[in-house]
Amino acid sequence: MAHRIEITANSLSLIQEIGFIKDENGVFSHPNRIMPELNVFIYVVSGRLKVIEEGELYDLRKGSYLFLSKNKHHWGEELYERGSEWFYIHFYSENTDNEQKEFSPYRHTSIIPKKLYHSNIILPKTGKTEQITYTESKLSKLLETFESSHPFRPIYASMGAYELFLDLYMERMKDSYSTTNRTVTKMIELFHKNKGMKLDSRKIEKEMGMSYSYLSSLFKKHTGKSITQYQNEILIEHAIQLFKNQQYNVSEVSDSLGFSNPFYFSRVFKKVIGVAPTTYLEQIYRK
Repeated sequence: MAHRIEITANSLSLIQEIGFIKDENGVFSHPNRIMPELNVFIYVVSGRLKVIEEGELYDLRKGSYLFLSKNKHHWGEELYERGSEWFYIHFYSENTDNEQKEFSPYRHTSIIPKKLYHSNIILPKTGKTEQITYTESKLSKLLETFESSHPFRPIYASMGAYELFLDLYMERMKDSYSTTNRTVTKMIELFHKNKGMKLDSRKIEKEMGMSYSYLSSLFKKHTGKSITQYQNEILIEHAIQLFKNQQYNVSEVSDSLGFSNPFYFSRVFKKVIGVAPTTYLEQIYRK
């Protein structure tokens, strides 16, 4: 099994070094080493690199990338192809909590709970980007930032690397899009399309053409939220817009969104936002 690299949603991938290497004569091979604290990212601009990690061979060509895990043995048994060029990034990552949930790549509502940031992102081990020009431009900019004299260069470089890693993650997610992914995405689109009302189980079954029990289980597994919880977030998201833009009071918003009474609306609002709607209204600016 490939050694995965997990990064956390609430901390940057801290850069130790960024570099660009040309092997015009094909005289280099990958260093034989174990790096106890540093992960390694490799991106091939041209040529061919063969890298082994813990006995597994990775054959990298133009547009290919590879993440090597800290504290794992990696090396090369063959010289790189003549004319090879590549970027590398050595970076630290926080030890992740295995009990933390994996970050959901599906669309989130505008209501962002704190616990969302306490999740892990599993980077793709290896792959080939379709956005070669963008990726190489991004890496060149990262190298320029890292080699600059700016006092915040380590932070700016780390921010840029984190963004690049997320871009590669999202690209891989799209490449591996399955029927399950499409079903969950379709459900999310359905809920947002009907943001002013909560769909009941029969309506959801009719729109999706599948049993509600199956859909409910699938949705929970892939988003970490129940259908009811997600629809409540959308309703409260819409309620906030009514508070801000329409100057509605609590009773008017409750009626507009089809809640049985303002007390039930207030209970749902507090569960989603963390404060009662009356408290929220005291904290926001209105037009």
